[in-house]
Amino acid sequence: MTGWQDHPFGISVKKGESVAFCMCNNSKNGPYCDGSHKGTGITPKVITFDKDDTIRACGCQHSKNRPYCDGTHKSLK
Repeated sequence: MTGWQDHPFGISVKKGESVAFCMCNNSKNGPYCDGSHKGTGITPKVITFDKDDTIRACGCQHSKNRPYCDGTHKSLK
């Protein structure tokens, strides 16, 4: 299995908060962008949240709905 971990990250977010999620799969601080995409032509997905919430962010790097988990990790084990 590749990825940061074999299950989603539970992340608490606040209304108005912006978060940059890694889309290049190179971050050492996944699922967050750490700048490792530089030179790849891939940019992070920046999301500004409109309410306080807890999200499930992809940990396996295979979700079709990244940065959100879509359950793909269950089929990779």
